[in-house]
Amino acid sequence: MKRNNYFILFVLLFGFTTTSIKAQHIDAGPDQTVCNGETEVSLHADIGRVLTGRYRVESTPFNWIPIDATAQDVMITDGGTTGPLRIDDRYGNAIDLPFPVYFYGRTYNQIVVGSNGDIIFEPSVATTYDAWPIDPTELIPNHTLPYWDSGSNLSFASIMGAYHDIDISVTYPTEELKYMTVGTAPNRKFVIIYKDIPQFSCNNLLSSQEIIFNESDFSFEVHIKEKPVCSGWNDGLATLGTQNEELLPDTCGNYPGDITSSTLPNRNTGAWDISPATPEAYKFIPDANATIKWYDSSRNVVGTGADVTVPFNPVNGQETYTLEVVFEDCHGNTFSEFDEVTVYQLPQPQVNLPEEEMICQNETKILDGTVQNASDYTSISYEWVDGAGTVLGSDPKLTITNGGTYTINITVDGCVASFTDVVTPYQFECRVPEAISPNGDGDNDQWFLDYLAQKTGIDKVEIFDRRGVLVYEKSDYTNEFVGKNNKGNDLPAATYFYVIKLKDGKKLTGWLYLAR
Repeated sequence: MKRNNYFILFVLLFGFTTTSIKAQHIDAGPDQTVCNGETEVSLHADIGRVLTGRYRVESTPFNWIPIDATAQDVMITDGGTTGPLRIDDRYGNAIDLPFPVYFYGRTYNQIVVGSNGDIIFEPSVATTYDAWPIDPTELIPNHTLPYWDSGSNLSFASIMGAYHDIDISVTYPTEELKYMTVGTAPNRKFVIIYKDIPQFSCNNLLSSQEIIFNESDFSFEVHIKEKPVCSGWNDGLATLGTQNEELLPDTCGNYPGDITSSTLPNRNTGAWDISPATPEAYKFIPDANATIKWYDSSRNVVGTGADVTVPFNPVNGQETYTLEVVFEDCHGNTFSEFDEVTVYQLPQPQVNLPEEEMICQNETKILDGTVQNASDYTSISYEWVDGAGTVLGSDPKLTITNGGTYTINITVDGCVASFTDVVTPYQFECRVPEAISPNGDGDNDQWFLDYLAQKTGIDKVEIFDRRGVLVYEKSDYTNEFVGKNNKGNDLPAATYFYVIKLKDGKKLTGWLYLAR
């Protein structure tokens, strides 16, 4: 959830002295919902644009990626006809990238491949002139390399690997200008291949190079198998490096041998060659010197790094975390940016299923696990299992005829909550006896109401004769009635009316026959 003005308040609270910029280069991710009861939550920061605000250059093992069947020709539409780019000093049609590429703090989804060994991150350049002249004074960073828009005074982002005057229009049997994607997400590589391209004016000299974008870590690589020098044309000049997209004079760039890689051979503008016996490869690694912190709503630091697991202590079912990133741009200026993500706790399903209950012999009982707060969720599913784990049904209600342990697993929006009902058979007959015969023979001498006492508890028993006169009453009844009134005198054989008041507020009435 973006709040572009939040960083102002945050800086005031924390006293940061770095410059806070309004442009949003970081993303704390979309708001998320976690299951009820979770005590930790995983957070991910997308800081690719920040990291690629600066680069360092390192030597990397040379690895030429062979062209496979998926490779496509770089195409150009010229004069209403579209075909492979075989026109000297031209840019091809714009190419859609298989994954977004972060480059000097910007995001790009298309590139344009030039016939002189350069690529431009600007689709409007497609099919236009790819300039070949290079002046010895044009050293990276220089807004004229390899393309700039003089009308807007904008230097377009580019990779030159290597940029020099080669002639794609000269046919050579193994000549190729293609692109392809290899690997699987999130570790794909996007490869632009220049293979056996003759140099201008020195058609017997061939250049082969690859520019590779790495999806996994936002880096890119230049692998040069061969780049001879045609000294009789444009002084044999070539350039290997990068430049950003900025209004002048804010051009930034990197190249092998720059301040980040002073021990490497200098591959800025100059007459240098690379032979097949000693190929070269360079990796441009994001290096914005970023510091990452996560804060909870109480402004406590709860994590550092792009991927963290932090404590989750929701208040009113949610917690908001703030991502802070302090980083340097390609000029060494320090900035800070902030973004927020709110994590919501999924409400606990509410059901009216008791934890324990009783069942009578031959009784049919319905267990109801229906979620009462169903409107809180987008999806609900049910599964009943018995004590052995056997699945009994997928409806919210389950009909049973026997005691046992019954558990309903309720899945709400991907989260599982379980509720168990232990159903115990009554030890006594589940009915109110209709007669007693208190004659001392030990059989049916008492009025047994164990079933009711065990089920709900008995608040009071009242017994009336046929005239409506109360002859017996007892609170918290536990089978005391043996055919005597409250004074202890025997009641005559007759039919009596009873009222049983239960502790759950219900009342039972009926007739009891007393035999002598």
